[in-house]
Amino acid sequence: MAIELPGPVADFLNFIGIMWPNVNEDKVREFGEHVAQFGHDLQSTHQSATSIIGDLGMAYQGASYEQLLATWGQMSSTHLTELIDGCSVVAGSMGVAADVVIGMKVEAIAELVVLAAEFVADQVAAVATFGIAEAALALIELEGRQLVKFLEQELVQFIVAHVIEAAVGPLVVKVEQAAEGLVYRGVSSALGVSGGSGASFQIVPEQVSAYAATIRQQAETFAGQADAFTVTAASMSFE
Repeated sequence: MAIELPGPVADFLNFIGIMWPNVNEDKVREFGEHVAQFGHDLQSTHQSATSIIGDLGMAYQGASYEQLLATWGQMSSTHLTELIDGCSVVAGSMGVAADVVIGMKVEAIAELVVLAAEFVADQVAAVATFGIAEAALALIELEGRQLVKFLEQELVQFIVAHVIEAAVGPLVVKVEQAAEGLVYRGVSSALGVSGGSGASFQIVPEQVSAYAATIRQQAETFAGQADAFTVTAASMSFE
């Protein structure tokens, strides 16, 4: 749940006409949960595809199948495993980022509570002294404005530098690369490799066709997951 301003602080900021920074730590954490779910779904698809390719060996043996296994192992390690690990790292980073945002806000609120109390006290003093204390009110207002402005700048810079540029951006690039078919394209090519017959060659055409169709379905599932993630990442907002 996003941090709510104490009543006196909210009244103080409203009186001096300052909006509280709208960086919502819950939105940061929520996006991290979305990344974690995407990684989980990707892991499931990856395991399923690996199992299918392994089972294919019961209907397809020979140089072509060995090439397929080698290609899948290389592409899987280079792209999918790296992508899954990246999701885990980014998801964890989002949780840390949300805690940092909370820390920044809590520190600012503590200072604003003091300013709000001083503001109320000086308002009373201004009445009692027929306006002599009004100069102090102006200074408190200025300090409050500067504090909130500084917090807003710090939050925006943190979100841009440490969340979007350092974590989310690189992950989106990896997802887009994989979605373009860098993984499954290599597997499809391997299925068409002609390795000759030889003594160990064995194939059951009907079963191979069925496995190939399943692999294509897995590719479509992965592409759908990647597309959904890139759309969500493109429209993310931490307000």
